[in-house]
This record gives sequence, C-alpha cells and structure tokens, in this order.
Amino acid sequence: MLVKDVRKEIEKYNKLELTEIIVELYKRIPKSKKEEYNIDDFIRDAQTKKKKVKKEVSFIDLQKEIIYFLECVDKEYYVIPNKIISKKERSAWRFKVKRYYKELNHISPNSPNGGIATVLLIELFKRLSIGSVRLLFVNWETFRALGVSQSDYYDTLMKRILYCGYTKENLKKCVNLLSVDKDPYQLSYDMCSKFISNLKTVDMKEDALEILKEEVIQLKNRLLKTKNNSIAYEIEVNINNYVECILEINLLLNEFEMGINYFHKNYIESDKEIKEYILLNKLDELDLKKEWIKEYEQYMNKIDYRDSLVERYEELKGLS
Repeated sequence: MLVKDVRKEIEKYNKLELTEIIVELYKRIPKSKKEEYNIDDFIRDAQTKKKKVKKEVSFIDLQKEIIYFLECVDKEYYVIPNKIISKKERSAWRFKVKRYYKELNHISPNSPNGGIATVLLIELFKRLSIGSVRLLFVNWETFRALGVSQSDYYDTLMKRILYCGYTKENLKKCVNLLSVDKDPYQLSYDMCSKFISNLKTVDMKEDALEILKEEVIQLKNRLLKTKNNSIAYEIEVNINNYVECILEINLLLNEFEMGINYFHKNYIESDKEIKEYILLNKLDELDLKKEWIKEYEQYMNKIDYRDSLVERYEELKGLS
C-alpha cells in the first residue's frame, strides 16, 4: 500500500485497535532495524519530536564531537566495558559515524571548513579500516555498518582532496591512503581501481607513477627490516597492489613494455604461473589482445599454464 492508502485504512480503527496493531507491528520488526531507525526512541518521544525544531549544530561543535569520538575509539572505549562510553552508546557507534559521514560530506571541500571536514573524514576512514581487521567497535564489518564500501569511501576522499587543486602533494595523500588495512569483504585492489579512475590527465598518470614507484622502494626497504610475518605479509600486499597499479597506468599510457617489465621485476609471487596469470588477466581486462598473446607465447614453453589461460589463448588465436 501507499502511505495515503495506509492512512485511509487506519481511520477505520479505534484507539484500542490501533494500539494492538502497533504492538503487533513492533514485534515483527527485527532487532537490528529497531536499532538502526531508533524505533524505541521514536515511540517514546513521537509527540515531542513532532514539535521540536531541529537544532543546528555548529561546525566547531561537530569538530569537537568527532575528535572526542576518535580519541575514545583509539582508547578502545567502543569495544571494551568502561565508565566513559556506556554499553548503549557502544552499541550505537555506527549511527554516530553515519551522521558524521553525512554531515561532513555536506560541507564543500573548498569552503572555509572544507579542509578540516576532509581531514576528519580521512581520520574516520582510517579508524573504520583498522576496525575491519581488528576489533575497535563492538562489531566487525565497519564499512557495511556505515553503508558505504571502503573503495567508495576512498573515492569520496580522493575527489575531495583533488577538488581543491591538483598537486603532487595532494596526489601523494591519495596514494598514502591506499596502504590502509583492507576490508576483508572487498577485493584488495578495489581502492587502486578507484585511484586510477580519478587520474583524468596524462600528467596526473605520470605523476602517479612517480609517487607509486617511490612508495614501492620504501615498502621494499621496510620489508627487508621486518621480522614479524603478519606485518611482512601486509607490506607485500601493498607492494603488489602498487605494482599492479603501476602496470595498469602504464598500459593505459600505451607504455606496454615498460609496464610489463616493471611488473615482472617487482611483483612478489614465488609461483611463476600465478604471477603470469595476474599479468595476463590485467591485459585481458584492458582488452589488449596483441600484448596478451605476445606475453603468453613468450613463456608458453617455460610455464605450465592453467586450463583457463590455454583456452583463452586458443580463443584469441582462433584455434577453438
């Protein structure tokens, strides 16, 4: 039914009947939805909320509130029992983040408060990224709780950062954000795809290549000094994402040989077939058939390709 139809139907019932209907409907609402839409508070204060004029929160107050929230998150007050953040407030953390995300994004990035709003969005993004792999809140799946994927959130940040003017410094900020903890519910490379989609000019792509290559050098130096296996794994994931990103940008610039050679030299994977599969898959994604065949044939007598690659080769060569 439409809302107007519902209004028409409920006119048939008296107060007692309406009470029973509301109670029955309340029972059928899942607990998660009750929390998400604050159903309990709405029922308690329905009349008050109708009369209440929405109070405008100043940006300074919003900024202070978010900074305090971030401090409490860092102290793990949103995950462990404590006297600072109540159990009810810990359970409702996502409603705060949803409001912060919405209100900060309503502030234009080039307005007087736009720069600070972007910084606060970045800090929230970092906490949600950490929270997707380490418990910072009372539940996992932080980006799902927000209702925005990690890669879409990153896309929003990159657009805000570059909106205020394209500079190498701003581009470097965007690159640095690619190394945050990755949401397990997304492909690790998804943010890199968003990064590349925002490189609108040849100059931006070339500057991005320079910055990414510098990051790969720094990460490889860190990897050499790292003894912790889990940290080493995270560094390798970031190196490989950057290397794949460099490959894709080079391919988009028609620098095929340069991109492929860089990939072979820097991508970390001991299994040669898997490494070649990743490279061929990227060439296929960009519809580079000629380069795909050339790459495949270069190693066809050295690598035992999986069936799917053999079938793809026969298809491209017109053998099947």
